[in-house]
Amino acid sequence: MTSPLQLVPAPGSDLLPARAQRLRELIRPETLEMLNWDETSQVLRPSPDHPFLGMNICARQGCWAAARKTELGLCSGCRSSWKRSGKTPEEYLATEPKQVSNTSGGCGVPKCQRPWTSSRTQMCMRHRELFVKLGRPPLAEFLAHPRVRPLPGHGLCSVDACHRHRANGSNLCCPPHWVRWKEAQPRGADFEQWCRTEPGSSETTAVSLRGLPALVTAEVLYGLQARTDAEIKSPPILLRALVQRLREQQVPQFDDVEITPNTHIAGMANGMRRMLAAAVSTPELEQIKDVWNMGVFGLGQWRKLDFTPLHQEWMRRACKTWVLDEIPRRYGKNIPNSLSEMILCVRFLSKSLVRSREDRGENMAALGRRDIEAFTQYVAQLKHTGEISTFRHTTVCRFTGRFLREIRDMGLTRPGEILAELPDDFALRRHDMPPVITQEGPGRALPREILTQLCERLPALDQVRDDTADMRHAIEVLIDTGRRPDEIGCLPWDCLETDEHGKSVLVYTDFKNNRTGCRLPIPDSTAQIIVEQKKAMRARFPDTELTELVLFPRPRQNSGGTQSYRISHIGNVHRRWVNAMPPLLLADGTEFPKLDVAPYSYRHSYAQRHADAGTLPDVLRELMGHRSLQTTQTYYRVTEKRTRAAVDKLVSHQFDRHGNRIWTEARQLLEHEHARVRIGQVSVPYGICVEPTNVKAGGHGCPFRFRCVGCDHFRTDPSYLPELRAYLDTLLRDRERLTAATELDDWARTESTPSEEEIKRIRTLIRRVETDLERLTDDEREQIKEATRTLRKTRTVSLGMPGIRAPEPNLRLERDA
Repeated sequence: MTSPLQLVPAPGSDLLPARAQRLRELIRPETLEMLNWDETSQVLRPSPDHPFLGMNICARQGCWAAARKTELGLCSGCRSSWKRSGKTPEEYLATEPKQVSNTSGGCGVPKCQRPWTSSRTQMCMRHRELFVKLGRPPLAEFLAHPRVRPLPGHGLCSVDACHRHRANGSNLCCPPHWVRWKEAQPRGADFEQWCRTEPGSSETTAVSLRGLPALVTAEVLYGLQARTDAEIKSPPILLRALVQRLREQQVPQFDDVEITPNTHIAGMANGMRRMLAAAVSTPELEQIKDVWNMGVFGLGQWRKLDFTPLHQEWMRRACKTWVLDEIPRRYGKNIPNSLSEMILCVRFLSKSLVRSREDRGENMAALGRRDIEAFTQYVAQLKHTGEISTFRHTTVCRFTGRFLREIRDMGLTRPGEILAELPDDFALRRHDMPPVITQEGPGRALPREILTQLCERLPALDQVRDDTADMRHAIEVLIDTGRRPDEIGCLPWDCLETDEHGKSVLVYTDFKNNRTGCRLPIPDSTAQIIVEQKKAMRARFPDTELTELVLFPRPRQNSGGTQSYRISHIGNVHRRWVNAMPPLLLADGTEFPKLDVAPYSYRHSYAQRHADAGTLPDVLRELMGHRSLQTTQTYYRVTEKRTRAAVDKLVSHQFDRHGNRIWTEARQLLEHEHARVRIGQVSVPYGICVEPTNVKAGGHGCPFRFRCVGCDHFRTDPSYLPELRAYLDTLLRDRERLTAATELDDWARTESTPSEEEIKRIRTLIRRVETDLERLTDDEREQIKEATRTLRKTRTVSLGMPGIRAPEPNLRLERDA
């Protein structure tokens, strides 16, 4: 059980230095080296060639301006200069280096502390004048002249963001800023305020963090480290603009900066906020908030969990405790989604209390059965008015009832706990729950003709995104295997193996159930798609270790090919592909809704396809990777109408243990006869049993030791013909094996050997069933086959009797290889 939440004081201003210290500890030395961070000048100068922090520099020698995205690679000024020169690009770049005049360097005279006035001479103003007076001697001779002595500096520029020195003692700023101040004076600017907010002089990739509080400086440096680790670009132009917003607003911490929404700077700022929140927070600090950053819990730095829809304080605290208790029990890629579903359902209870009580439900001790009745009436009203669907109505009641039950199971209502005053009758009872919806029809499985049209249009996926075949291959594997989208998107590069028979096997991870190394037999056509994808990925990322390479790498922020597809990426590209298609038409010519075509619907189609092919439910459960057969049965549909029709087809072809037909004429069963067929029999491996005690025990209580073919309660029909043949083969093999055995005594061999009477009886049954089918017309035989497939979808064999090994499933596909 999770202990009750202990509220801690919110971080105050006195905690800001500790926050800065924490961030400084998280910043790696190699990050500072990558940024070329100068602690003294508070300036970072990342290399222009850095893939995430750099920028394209003008191709002209001596020019450090940002290049335009053209083939020439020139900045705007050099491009204009080249056009005026009349030269070819090669001649221009080779013969006209740019001479840049700035004050970003120190004087070339040793130990002189004044800045140079020109990059060509690299001398301060006094030494430049002396150099001219001496007749411009060679540099070595000039530096050795007795009149050339180092001069003291005039101090740094008064602008907080500037790291340059003053050019002379009469000006308070460096030359560029002195010019800017002269321009700002007529506008009535205050000099001190102007110095605090004025940006530093631009130097290509250089970004000055001078003038920012120590905490903000640490936050910017850590944000750049986190963005670089995530392979997100942070161009100096955007970074310089963001730093300028921080400087202008004089914020004490990064979270306080205000940025115009829907801009590039806002995107960078929001991303850094999320990264900083995950870095400095802890699960204990997140618990006091009403909006949790799930990255702190290791569940995705972009994911949030919002408790604000719950209006009562006690309900928020209880829901937070429930979430903390539930997190360790959840698996998969979408844990925040499943947890937020509980919050979204409980909010209806919160709204009901606000509507129906004067105290808005804050006093938990005053709650009772009447409030539960008001809640059930409220959600029922929402369903009747169409504000929520019938399915949502059922889900809300079911989840809310579970929540109220589990917070008691966790002990939160015990004396001294946070819900000690919650009354016992404030709970949903069984009769408060709306009936579970039973859906008829194909469910979420796509009709065969729709799936055929989608497969025919798979080549169009190559033009939807990034102009590669990765997504097409992913969707093809998704259709062929019926796996969940995250299981396909996260496949490793070495996901294909062969079994002992030389057949291809897909090795994947079931994230939902936390199962690794799951194996699924796949056809050769699907294996060939995976082989092609493996070759393409190896050619694209030749330097990446194969153990780290993934089969479907995401197209961005993934330079090494080690980051797999996100589920949202698969869904977005798939939706764009489907929406761009012509209308999808059913067999009757009507249009099929495109919103029903989703990546997960291929999993339902896979299950329905195998169910239609007669795959036994137990085998299909293994193929789907389910633990419960009940879960598998929700993935495909066999309607009552189809089952009744199948029973009517096979009822006139039912035989007893002697091979005699039980029904002498074909007719439809009455209602009570259908009920008897359903509840008055139980499946055995090669037929059905109507012995009452065995039926009551679910097939586990046969009083005759499962001697089915010698029992008058045994029935069989053409739908059990494969099992009859398999059982006969088993009996014959066992007889031959026991006859040849020399290590058994005679009495043991006699008791273990199948009797000739049993073998004869099974042969007679098979012959009678086959003879009965041969007398039918082709249409009648086809109807019997269809009825057999329908009944076999819902048939399960009792485990109380030795079973017959099911035949290998037919993995045929709708699309051509």
